[in-house]
Amino acid sequence: MTMSHAIEVHGVSKRYGDGPLVLDGIDFYARSGEFVSFVGPSGCGKSTLFNIVTGLLAPSSGRVLVNGVETTGSPSRSIGYVLQKDLLMPWRTIMRNVILGLEVHRVGRAEARRRASALFDAYHLTGHEDAYPGQLSGGMRQRAALMRTMVTDPDIILMDEAYKALDYPLKIQLESELMDTVKAAGKTVVFVTHDIEEAVTLSDRVYVLKAHPGQLVQEIEIDLGTDSHAINERRLASAFNDYYETIWRSIGAGGRTEVAA
Repeated sequence: MTMSHAIEVHGVSKRYGDGPLVLDGIDFYARSGEFVSFVGPSGCGKSTLFNIVTGLLAPSSGRVLVNGVETTGSPSRSIGYVLQKDLLMPWRTIMRNVILGLEVHRVGRAEARRRASALFDAYHLTGHEDAYPGQLSGGMRQRAALMRTMVTDPDIILMDEAYKALDYPLKIQLESELMDTVKAAGKTVVFVTHDIEEAVTLSDRVYVLKAHPGQLVQEIEIDLGTDSHAINERRLASAFNDYYETIWRSIGAGGRTEVAA
């Protein structure tokens, strides 16, 4: 085990009942402070892999280690996760939604509110503490969902198609905010997406999956040659299109291609 690896997955396979394999022999790692994305076609098992890493689902075989400790089939307090749907509770205010995870961890109400209050300005939600989810836009609700994860201070954040349902300008804005937040805090992010542009823009490394069964076919280190967190600037980097085409070809071929960049 390499202690600088926040996550290690060894030989993970998954079959539901007597059905065919959904995942077959997945091996991957995420270094501490690294942004790693998974891309692949529909049916490649991205969400199943996500649920196995979070501990919400046990694999049929294989192991998951989080910060050097085996967590196979069990949730880890080092991991927070953000889903495509914000899953905010409509009967709770935004403040009470944000502190939900702290309440689960038995943090006192006053302390939980103090910790959450420090985040509202950073996530551009100051003044909406007492609003209800139905009163906010989709982007604001997604920010609140990310706050709910970040307020518990997890080492690792798993995000499953978190921005899929958002319109493009809002998606770009939230991606930039995400990069600023996680890089400043030194968080490890594992990001599941169907969007190649999103994966190249945000990631330090990208894993490509093929479907039926889900298998890893390529691992690509991303270096766009810029430290900027501005999404449009990153997408204008000279290497961006080369990485995009490499991943596109790999998904289409279901196998390895030469890295163009």
